[in-house]
Amino acid sequence: MVAPMGPGIIRPSRLGRRTRRTLALTAAAAATCVPIHATAQDIATARSTALIEQPITVINTDDMDFGKIAYTATAGTVAMTPAGSATCTATGGLIRTGTCRAARFEGDVRFLFLLQVQQPVGDSILLTGPGGATMRLDTFTYGAGPGLLDFGQSGVNHRFWVLNFDGSYSFYMGGTLHVGANQLPGVYSGTFQIQLNYN
Repeated sequence: MVAPMGPGIIRPSRLGRRTRRTLALTAAAAATCVPIHATAQDIATARSTALIEQPITVINTDDMDFGKIAYTATAGTVAMTPAGSATCTATGGLIRTGTCRAARFEGDVRFLFLLQVQQPVGDSILLTGPGGATMRLDTFTYGAGPGLLDFGQSGVNHRFWVLNFDGSYSFYMGGTLHVGANQLPGVYSGTFQIQLNYN
């Protein structure tokens, strides 16, 4: 599900229940032996079992917000760190003020499960502003909140280990916003989606 954007914020989509469950099924059919004598018969039986895992849950509790940026005659970037107290560092002579807030996600799964956050497709999205003007947000970064141990990036996945006994966790996402030279003034917004897997 993709959520609409509010003024001055980059709002990630709100995810409901997303999961990749491991379904293990072991089955064996009952077998009978051919009798040697008409009065003798052997019967063998077997059990079948199945394991169904509890689905993972996750919600978006905070939206990504780069605050207010004054454009210049040269292009620049604003890089946001993925933390509860995020920092936004501007380059290219850009002046940035106001809110700097990383996206925050919370959920629960199981104690000691490996949680994998798959980055948005292409690790990049476009923010759309007035008159169809755009800015690119890319190079998404991830930070562990309470209940997670950060294992770093592996391909398109960022990996965390769930340490809370009750399976609760939270993590943050930041990224780099690319502001063009003489960027058209106005509010820019966009959405992104992530997928969470665990095992």
